[in-house]
Amino acid sequence: MQRFWHGGKLAVIDRLIRPHLTKGARTLEIGCGAGNLLLRAAVRGSFPVALDLAMPSLSFVRSRLETRLQGVDPPAGFGCVQAVSEALPLADGTFDCVLLSEVLEHLKEPYETVCEAVRVLTPGGRLFVTTPNYRSLWPFMEWVVDRLKLTPKMAGEQHISAFKPLALRQLLITVGLEIEYFGTIYGLSPFLSLVSADWAHRRLSQELTRRSPYGMILVAVARRP
Repeated sequence: MQRFWHGGKLAVIDRLIRPHLTKGARTLEIGCGAGNLLLRAAVRGSFPVALDLAMPSLSFVRSRLETRLQGVDPPAGFGCVQAVSEALPLADGTFDCVLLSEVLEHLKEPYETVCEAVRVLTPGGRLFVTTPNYRSLWPFMEWVVDRLKLTPKMAGEQHISAFKPLALRQLLITVGLEIEYFGTIYGLSPFLSLVSADWAHRRLSQELTRRSPYGMILVAVARRP
């Protein structure tokens, strides 16, 4: 299930983000972590930029991007920036796409980070957001993981801002974005992955199409006018 959980987000990038990126596109991932989504969005001739507060994460992503430069369909170059998401040391209107995945729930003031993401977007640029859906089974899953101590405690410690669909939608509209896609993933699909990876991926595709409000992860793509 964990393997599918992480791999499924790559499929979402393939479907919702990569079709909008071409040679010369500049993509920023805020809170890049291991950089999985950024590397997936790094189409040939593009310029991906990884941003994180943790230097170990940036060092790891840098090594992955350096390897990618020598591979098939390499980006034109890349950048790595150590910074907080609430004050990006980047110029206005710099990026064609900003990835903000599993970040907002960790912030006391997510509005400030979203405003910064919008500021660095070009007109017509897109913001990709994912965050846990507290209108779904996610709170129960979070409780189970915390009780079993499978990760550092999430509820109230790692995760301090909880979003339901309406709250995330309103946030994106408030900062002046036009919503192109809004839905959820990981309703039934993660559980199907315990039986069949093929069934799980087919279900994930259906979740992206049907846009149910009850999947455990909210997914939005919003465009700067």
